[in-house]
Amino acid sequence: MNKQKRKYLWLLPGLMLAWFCACFLIAGTWVITFEVEDQNIHASGPFYKYSVNLNDNSDWNDNKDKLDNIEDVVFTFKLVNPGDTVMTGQVYVSPDSTLNTIAEVESTATLILDKISVPAHETLYVDMTHYYDLLENFDALRDIVKPGVFTAYGIVPNPIQGNLYDAVVIVTVSAGP
Repeated sequence: MNKQKRKYLWLLPGLMLAWFCACFLIAGTWVITFEVEDQNIHASGPFYKYSVNLNDNSDWNDNKDKLDNIEDVVFTFKLVNPGDTVMTGQVYVSPDSTLNTIAEVESTATLILDKISVPAHETLYVDMTHYYDLLENFDALRDIVKPGVFTAYGIVPNPIQGNLYDAVVIVTVSAGP
């Protein structure tokens, strides 16, 4: 190789390193969290709804056009049952925020958490580990979450006095160039 061309050969490793680093800067994984306000669950109401709008999060907004995949969706919360009977329930999700009856929710929304049960005078912590034991229909959940706006419906078939604390929706997404 002539001396003139070898003079610029040292640039090749630097350019490859810059290209490799740029790929990681353009593509990535983000964890988006959405906190739900604490709620009192009363004997007068059989279901509760919580609207989630991920578009309020700057990481989601900045990358939603480059979204490749919803890697994971997790709901964590704490349920306190001060009553004398078992509190049971389910969580459904839907892109439709106008559902107003249990029948509408059960017929049109997607069940994602089932068999929630809190014994009398106890507290249930649904954390990252326990969540997966209750999870149903994960692929449908990812499809519902992808547009960034959805509603979670909590069904309490035997309504009693209880409290929902520290509810958080955690969405892990990957985005590319």
